[in-house]
Amino acid sequence: MNGGIYVHVPFCRSRCRYCSFYSITNRKFPDAKEFTRAIFRHLETFEKTESITFNTIYFGGGTPSLLPASFFSGVIEGIFKGVKLTDCPEISIEMNPEDVTVPYLSELKNAGINRISVGIQSTSEKILQKLNRTHSVKQALRAIEDARSVFSNVSCDLIIGIEGENEEKRVLDGIPFEKLSHLSLYMLDGVKNRKLSADEDNTASLYSRLCGELDRVGLKQYEISNFARPGMESVHNLHYWKGNPYIGLGPSAHSLLYPFRIWDHSGLDRFMRGEFKTGRMEYSQRVFINEMVMLALRLRGGANQTTFRKRYGIDLIREFGWLCDKYPEFVRCDGKSISLSRKGMLVSNEIFQELIQ
Repeated sequence: MNGGIYVHVPFCRSRCRYCSFYSITNRKFPDAKEFTRAIFRHLETFEKTESITFNTIYFGGGTPSLLPASFFSGVIEGIFKGVKLTDCPEISIEMNPEDVTVPYLSELKNAGINRISVGIQSTSEKILQKLNRTHSVKQALRAIEDARSVFSNVSCDLIIGIEGENEEKRVLDGIPFEKLSHLSLYMLDGVKNRKLSADEDNTASLYSRLCGELDRVGLKQYEISNFARPGMESVHNLHYWKGNPYIGLGPSAHSLLYPFRIWDHSGLDRFMRGEFKTGRMEYSQRVFINEMVMLALRLRGGANQTTFRKRYGIDLIREFGWLCDKYPEFVRCDGKSISLSRKGMLVSNEIFQELIQ
């Protein structure tokens, strides 16, 4: 079975107001070589991965692009030595626009990176200030151009639903779609995020319009928040939604090695010393299957009857067809799969609560 490796780089210049991930902003960052060694020590704690062929590495954060290219080449080389990797894995890095320069991009390419994800978040200066982003719109759009001049696989992130951003043209204004192979469009959750005001009245209609606009420029929706040109979907993120195994390296990173979900909660200082504090939850088969259905429903194609029978030994339609009866406007069932309608994607959290209670 294929799987992925996630490397969490928790260092940031400042904390964005929408972010809930573990990050460090108020102290000197450790030496990149020392952090690399800590990552390798963490990798050594994972056992029984011989049956997994890893085909993705994803550097997320935090702000991975704060670190030199030598960090990524070192980690990639160490991972190749430590686990079974395919010859040409998808290797992604998240970048802040202000870090994107052609020389640095060239160094990253030489280090083994082959996919860039640029966090532009908004094309409105006013919204960027609300988000506490440290770049301008001009820098963001330039970053996409520069990234595409070096890499053939470039993605960007946008956030919608923030109070004050409710015009479709404004949200997509100036984005060079022809340079993008992938785009992630996230809706601000006003319940989970108390630091920002969500414009819930306009978010649903804006999301629907933007989905149509992205389709017209060739970016096809394949997941609630993700759009790609055919064949350019994020292989790494598909591991999460398909229930494939993955290892998370770095402070706060999560892993899925069935029947266990594993996470680190040691904090940076202990992590650097190799004093890992690990959380571990063992799934019951029922809880795991419910979670896998929930994740599969995030995909445009939904949960597939044949796949679930083969992987989990269940009759998907018989066991979960009640979702279609309870939410006929939002959940579709064609006898081969269960999936969400476009309207269903907008109320997906309510539907998912039915599966994780």
